[in-house]
Amino acid sequence: MNAAGVMVEKENDKCRMKGTKNKNILVIAAENSAENYAAQVVDQFKKNNCAVTFFGVGGDQLAQRGVDLIIHNKELAVVGIIEVVSSLVKLKRYMKILFNAAVKRKADAVLLIDYPDFNLRMAKKFKKAGFRVYYYISPTVWAWRYSRVKLIKQYVDHIFIIFPFETPIFEKENIPFTYTGHPLLPMIEVNQTKEDFRQERDVPGNELLVTLLPGSRKSEVLFLLPTMLAAMELLNKEFTIKVFLLKANGIDRKLLSPLLNGSPIRVHVLDQPRGYDLINASDIVLTTCGTSNLEIAIIGIPFTAVYRVNKLSYILGKRFVKINLYSIVNILAGQEVVRELIQHEYTVENIVTELRRILTDKKVREKMLTQFQHIREMLTQDKNPSEIIYKKIAKDIFSIASGGQEPF
Repeated sequence: MNAAGVMVEKENDKCRMKGTKNKNILVIAAENSAENYAAQVVDQFKKNNCAVTFFGVGGDQLAQRGVDLIIHNKELAVVGIIEVVSSLVKLKRYMKILFNAAVKRKADAVLLIDYPDFNLRMAKKFKKAGFRVYYYISPTVWAWRYSRVKLIKQYVDHIFIIFPFETPIFEKENIPFTYTGHPLLPMIEVNQTKEDFRQERDVPGNELLVTLLPGSRKSEVLFLLPTMLAAMELLNKEFTIKVFLLKANGIDRKLLSPLLNGSPIRVHVLDQPRGYDLINASDIVLTTCGTSNLEIAIIGIPFTAVYRVNKLSYILGKRFVKINLYSIVNILAGQEVVRELIQHEYTVENIVTELRRILTDKKVREKMLTQFQHIREMLTQDKNPSEIIYKKIAKDIFSIASGGQEPF
């Protein structure tokens, strides 16, 4: 066994030795992307044989890993200021349920992932009650509501950040943090070639494969998908296309059915397990702003980013926004690499115009793909983010349990 193997074995043994009594970690992964990252962390604890039990908020992925779901994350899938306000009573009830569960199970740590409006309130409750609070995926204080750094400083013991440009912020604010790199890079895996996927799905060479990503929340799908479908109908008059829709885990097919049945365009719906293969096989993607933008860029497929929320939510939220770019790909690049069709610009005509521009102008596509490569290089890191998080949390909770003696 090499030196690295011996080190891992020793860490595993000490984790088990100090963990004669199971430790409990409350995790809140309220969104589709957050659950993906939470699953990586849970897997890392299992890989290292740590005697840790996870419970809290998540979806089917976490349930399959043995996480005891107190609340399924589809219950928390709201977006926009007005939507959050209208759901406030329900959200407060969930906060109380989670807090009581943490108290009852004597949680040794709390791991909050993204979802800042909910999770920062939970951080305050947990910290005041004496729980050790970790936060993964920082609130976008660099984009809007910088004042949230005060909440992080006061109520979060340690924050794990994923973008290099966030480092100076937390250094300046003297907030304990670790830069992990982005968790998407190690998890993006294409298992099927573009040619094989298209052959399997009966997409001949003379057809364009267009993929729609209408969002991971019910409200996003309802706001965005009808316009996407109308744009596909118009695009189909100019190009021979086959349209696929990548369904988020938290979206029920029953929600999609009436919208798709009302469209003259046949749409092939695929679930998440085939998502990266689908994106890789696509000629172009039309997607909501969000984590999907980075996934598509890392795979290297041209796309257009769109978003629309309740009008009042947009007006109220825009007051706090400090940047003019919404897609994380554009933010990382420092320029508009992909076109953003936001709110009133999100129209059928604008979508078709932009997709046409990308499909017919080789220089536009090549420039976009070059920028995507630069972003991949920027985010590449040597260590796995979940391993970094595992080591920090395990060291802390087992050290505390053993009267200050470190487990590693």
